[in-house]
Amino acid sequence: MRAPLLPLLLLVLSPLAVAAPFSVKATPAQVVLGQDKAVLVQVKVPSGTPPLRASASTGSLLPLPTTARDVYSYRWVAPDIRYPLLAVLAFWVEPAEGPPEVTTLHIPLLGRTTLDVATDVGAGAEVVVQVADMRFGPVITNRKGRAQVQVKVPPNVREASVLATAKGQQTHRTARLDVPPERPLLALISPDVLPVEGSGWLLVLGEQPLPESELDLQVRGGSIQALEQTPGVFRVKPEPGSSAVTVDVHRQDGTGAARVTAPVSAPIVASIPPPESLPVVASPPEVKPAPSMDWGKYLSWHHLSFHLQAGGFLAGGDNRGPLVSVGLGYRLPPLAGRFFWLEAEAGLRQSVTQPLVEQLGPLDSRVVALPLLLSARGLLFERGPLSIHGRAGAGVMFYEQRVTSSFFAEPRSQRGQSFMGFVAAQAAWSFGAASALFELRGSYAAAQASEIDAQLGGLSASLGVRYSL
Repeated sequence: MRAPLLPLLLLVLSPLAVAAPFSVKATPAQVVLGQDKAVLVQVKVPSGTPPLRASASTGSLLPLPTTARDVYSYRWVAPDIRYPLLAVLAFWVEPAEGPPEVTTLHIPLLGRTTLDVATDVGAGAEVVVQVADMRFGPVITNRKGRAQVQVKVPPNVREASVLATAKGQQTHRTARLDVPPERPLLALISPDVLPVEGSGWLLVLGEQPLPESELDLQVRGGSIQALEQTPGVFRVKPEPGSSAVTVDVHRQDGTGAARVTAPVSAPIVASIPPPESLPVVASPPEVKPAPSMDWGKYLSWHHLSFHLQAGGFLAGGDNRGPLVSVGLGYRLPPLAGRFFWLEAEAGLRQSVTQPLVEQLGPLDSRVVALPLLLSARGLLFERGPLSIHGRAGAGVMFYEQRVTSSFFAEPRSQRGQSFMGFVAAQAAWSFGAASALFELRGSYAAAQASEIDAQLGGLSASLGVRYSL
């Protein structure tokens, strides 16, 4: 009776093999948030496979240059969060008909936290914390019977087990983990451009395909219809005259949301040849337009950051004073490896001197400068929440000098503008979307006119904060 069991198992398991047609490898297989920054993803496809499409529920998925035949490589960068979450990556090709078969890859994002443990066994106890299948410790309790244990928390884990051992006694209790109830949600439309007269497919994925009963779907520019007995698959049909179809997907329990947009192709207008009775003028050779870059995926609000800094500068002699600056940065997503930002900055500097001039007495000279700068910032070093950046930039500086003295009947002032350039080293400590900044900057900004010869650059130090969207 056991002999037919193997063929029966093969028949049952064969659909599971078809559901994942591509071989996918991720290095590393999981990410510790605040420690691991990027994952290398490689997808092996059979020879002759059409172009591969890819999408991610969170983070940034960037294609890398091809290094092997029939192997697609990607660099996936984790989102700027600190709580555990499961990232879902999807890979598929456009089929001739029917919905695409999607290969999914799950990357666990592990959060780090410090668990405060209070025990009843007193000082000197050994405390071990178990989170899922991971153990942390032992940590020795202090004289109050308390200990702090650093743990890593995988997705979908809400509790930790705390074991305390002292003098042969062991106590066990459960500690609640404060983790947001967010779950992954990924929506994709196939084909990437929907036909005007026709339909396409909407696929909704989480840890697994999600049925319509667990979702709240809102559609603009078209209509959708669920496929019976196929969870997570919907037929999409554009409305007449619509240029794009947008679908907002929400879990009904409020733990996840996603949005996907697909353009609708314009109708093809047939060209009418000229009448035979008219002479036909040879048309010039067709000039194919240069391939355009899809800037839509690069121009995203999530690549913007804002910073505010305040400090002081010293340029020798009386050339010193306070400074403040505010800036806007944009991260360049196409670049792999090190990250680069373009930044625009506006600042304010002030230098106050009181020189003593013979026959005129003491003067009160105030110079106020407004630098407007463009710069580039590159990541030089990163470990955990600490990162070191290099900055270089230049621009124009507008300044105004105001001189008052008992010898003058009224204050004297003059205005001008000058070049300003700088290089800087900047340290950042990340607290999630916000980062604390410390910057050392060397700059050149000479203010020279008929009655002023000052240097508003020199060496400066400033503290600040940066917020990334």
